[in-house]
Amino acid sequence: MMVRATKIIACLALLAPSTLFAQEVAVPASTFALMNARIVVAPGNVIERGAVLIRDGRIEEVGSRVTAPAGAVEIDLTGMTVYPGLVEIASSVGLPAVSGRGDRRGRGGGARPGPRGPNDPAPPGIQPARLASDAFTPGESDMEMLRRAGITTVGLAFQGGLFPGQTAAVSTGAGAVQAQVLRTPVALQIALNGTRGGYPSTLMGALAYVEQSFEDTRYDMRVRAAFERDPTSAPRPTFDPEHRALEPVVNGRMPVWIAASRERDFPRVASLIGRIGVQDFVFLGGQEGYRAIDFLVRTGRPVIVSLNYPDPNQVTGRALAYHIAPISGDDVLDEEADSTVARDLRGNAAALAGAGVTIALSSRGGDVSDLREMVRGAIEAGLDPDEALRATTTTPASLLGIDGVVGTVEKGKLANLIVTDGDLFGEDTHVLQVFVEGVRFVYPVDEDDEDDEDDEDETPRRGRGRRGGGVR
Repeated sequence: MMVRATKIIACLALLAPSTLFAQEVAVPASTFALMNARIVVAPGNVIERGAVLIRDGRIEEVGSRVTAPAGAVEIDLTGMTVYPGLVEIASSVGLPAVSGRGDRRGRGGGARPGPRGPNDPAPPGIQPARLASDAFTPGESDMEMLRRAGITTVGLAFQGGLFPGQTAAVSTGAGAVQAQVLRTPVALQIALNGTRGGYPSTLMGALAYVEQSFEDTRYDMRVRAAFERDPTSAPRPTFDPEHRALEPVVNGRMPVWIAASRERDFPRVASLIGRIGVQDFVFLGGQEGYRAIDFLVRTGRPVIVSLNYPDPNQVTGRALAYHIAPISGDDVLDEEADSTVARDLRGNAAALAGAGVTIALSSRGGDVSDLREMVRGAIEAGLDPDEALRATTTTPASLLGIDGVVGTVEKGKLANLIVTDGDLFGEDTHVLQVFVEGVRFVYPVDEDDEDDEDDEDETPRRGRGRRGGGVR
C-alpha cells in the first residue's frame, strides 16, 4: 500500500497543473525510480525505453530492465527523456567582479610605477592564490536560475584580471555553498589584462609580469630546496603567497586556463605558455577560433568556447573592410559584411569541432540562463547535436577533472539529471525536472509563460545564442 501511495504522489507532482507550484519545488534526496523514459546515457548512447534508479544521491542502476525496488518513489516518465545534467564550465555567477585596475600605492601614498614590492597589497586582478570556491557567494535565486536552465554543475571562473585566481567545480544544489564544492582548485587562470595606475599597465607589461612571476617562482623553489638540503649554509627562503600559488602549475600538477578570444590571441598566449614552461593548458574564450583553426589544430589544446558573440564590427579585420557608403539609403554592402561576420561567429563552434578541436561550450560573458538557447543557435549554425551535448556534459566534466562523477547517466555517478519533454536543445522543449545529487526539483510548465513566449518581441538580444547573440 505504501509503495502504491508513493507512486501516486510522484505522478501527481509530475502532472499537476502549473497553478499548484508557483515556485521551484524541491524534494529531498531519496530513492527514486525513473521509469519508462528515453535515456540519453551519453552523446551517441541512447536507451529508447528504460529506467534510472537513484539512491542516496547516486545512480544505482540504469538500463532497459531495471525494476523499481520496494519503497522507491516511482515516477512514470513515458514520453519524456532523461539527460545528464548540463555542465556550465566557465561561469562567473556568484563570484566578485575582478577589476583590471589595482591599488599600487606605496607607503608614501602616491601611485608608483614598477613591480609591486613585497609589502604592497595585491591588486584585485593579481591574486593567483584566490580560490573561486572560497569567493563563491551565490544567492539562492542564482542557484535556482542555474537549475531551471538544466545546469547541475558549474565551473567557476573569474572575469578579468591578470592572475584573478583558481577555478573550481560546484554542484547547483540547494544546500550550504561549501557543501556543493566538487573540486577545488581546478586550474590557474591567466588573462593578459593590464592594470591602471600601476604596473603592468600594458599588454607588454602583462606578458613580462607573467614570465617574471614564473621565473621568480622557480627561483624560490630552488632556494627552498637548497635550504632543506643544507639549512646551515644555504640562503634562507622567503615566503611569497603569489609564487606559492604558481608552484602547482610549475610542477605540472595544475593546468592553466588562459584567456584567448581574438585571432591574434591564440599564437600570442601559446608562445607565452611555451616560455613559462607549461604543458597542460586550455584556451578560454575562443570566439574567433574559426579564424585560427589551423593553428589550434596544430596546438592540439582544448578550447572553452564562449557563445556570447561580439558585435561584428569588433571582430578582427571587420573594421578594415573598405567600401564606399551610399549618399542616401541603406548601406547594403556594410549590412552584408556584418551578416557574413555574424554567420562566421555563429558557426565558430561547428568549425572548430569539425576540424577536430576539442571544445566545451559556455555562456561566458552572457546570461547563463540562456545556455540551452545559445547551444541551439550553434546547432542551427552547423554544430552536430551529439557534439553539442558532448561539449556541455562529458568534455567540460573532463576538463574540470570530475568526469568520474558527472557528465553521463551511469551507475555510480552522482544523480545529476534533467527530465525534458523533448530534445534537450529543441526550441519548444521544457525542463520539467532536475536532479542534483539526488535532490529533485520540479518545474511544471506554465501555460501563461508559453503564451508570453509566443508574443515576445523578436528583436535580437545581445548574448542570446538562438538569435545569433545580438549579431545579424
